[in-house]
Amino acid sequence: MKLLATIFFESPYWVGTFERIDSEGFAMARNIFGKEPLDAEVYEFVLYYIDKLNFGKPWQFELEIKRMNPKRKQREVRREMEKLKLTSRPSTFAQNYMREELEQNKKERKSISRNEREALVERQFLLKQAKQKEKRRGH
Repeated sequence: MKLLATIFFESPYWVGTFERIDSEGFAMARNIFGKEPLDAEVYEFVLYYIDKLNFGKPWQFELEIKRMNPKRKQREVRREMEKLKLTSRPSTFAQNYMREELEQNKKERKSISRNEREALVERQFLLKQAKQKEKRRGH
């Protein structure tokens, strides 16, 4: 198992991303530190709390290395750099992973909240019916 930790400032907090690569695949977790963590605090976090992190579902990936003409590679790198100038930040594998994980969690939350909302409407309907029945009984 290989673990990579990256700590960066994402206004207004310091955030740590922890990438895990093992036989299952690539998984990532995120932790918000708040103020800038000291080296000792990061070391302590890795020692004692790394197993408590909520890593997402592992992604399978294969590393492909394509050999290419050096001049063609240079042209493609130049084109990519031009694209990066137009966009805000480059997208890495970890960022794509986090984006997909957030989208999945969002879909799950939406379906759960939709089910809860439907259950609430059904419960209110049944209460209304029971109330109408009580009124008809004359009590």
